[in-house]
Amino acid sequence: MLERGYIMNKKGIIMIGALVFLGVAGWFSPAFAETVAAQRDWAPLIAKIAMGLGLTLALAGSAVGLSISFQALLAGGADNFYKNIAVALMPSTQGIYGMVVLITNVDKFDSDPYTVAAKAMIAGIAMFASAWYQGIVCAAGIKSILEGKNTLANSLVAGAMPETYAVFALVMTFIIK
Repeated sequence: MLERGYIMNKKGIIMIGALVFLGVAGWFSPAFAETVAAQRDWAPLIAKIAMGLGLTLALAGSAVGLSISFQALLAGGADNFYKNIAVALMPSTQGIYGMVVLITNVDKFDSDPYTVAAKAMIAGIAMFASAWYQGIVCAAGIKSILEGKNTLANSLVAGAMPETYAVFALVMTFIIK
């Protein structure tokens, strides 16, 4: 129980740290934008860095979610591995969504760099959190299946719920102009 509390505390610290960083960045962004307005060369670089960070968050979230769900999958032994792999693979999609955000915005770094940076951060943070918690939900579903309950369909539906917010973030990147 002590280990679980430590992990939950660590996740909270990471999430609060990310929010504080974004808050500080948002606080200083108007002054930074005025400085950059005089030097147009910095804006595409900032957008590329933000896009790289957003993609990294999406990929890292998928990696964390997959590691959580695959721990539960591996606990079931070799007999149950392929029966439950669909549930365990669900957190991988956020990394794909992060790549879609990059690919759809790669031609806009010069024309609209600040919008690209905002899209990347919105998508990256939402996908990171979504994949992480989706891994937890999928692990619980796999555990339920391994206990002999007939909950494969329920596990797939429950695992899809955190993903909807990653999909919402992806859709927002197409809507934001």
